[in-house]
Amino acid sequence: MRYLIPVLLIAVLAGCETVHYHGYPQPGPPPHAPAHGYYKQHTYHYYPDLEIYWSVELGTYTVFQGGRWVVVKGRPAILTSAHRHVVIAADTKEPWKNHSRYKKSHPPGQIKQRGRGKGRGK
Repeated sequence: MRYLIPVLLIAVLAGCETVHYHGYPQPGPPPHAPAHGYYKQHTYHYYPDLEIYWSVELGTYTVFQGGRWVVVKGRPAILTSAHRHVVIAADTKEPWKNHSRYKKSHPPGQIKQRGRGKGRGK
């Protein structure tokens, strides 16, 4: 009887399997199971005044040029440290597909600088 519990525990654990993808565990549900509300979040900085997205994950910028969205590696020359951004957590790697929603919720010229209100700098 005293060996029964350890033997059962070993039998149960031997039946468990860890799914690995390319040598590391993949976050989220395994491919054979439904997501049930789990979605990978991608973080972007959206610059409403310029309508530019910067992917924190990839380090790339997406700009609207020539009537289409273009992904570029380097920082666009028009983008300076004076431009304010909002952080967007998107469940897609293409947030510009929802651009009308982001533009509506963060209209150009609406982001205010923090810490520069009245009564400061006396």
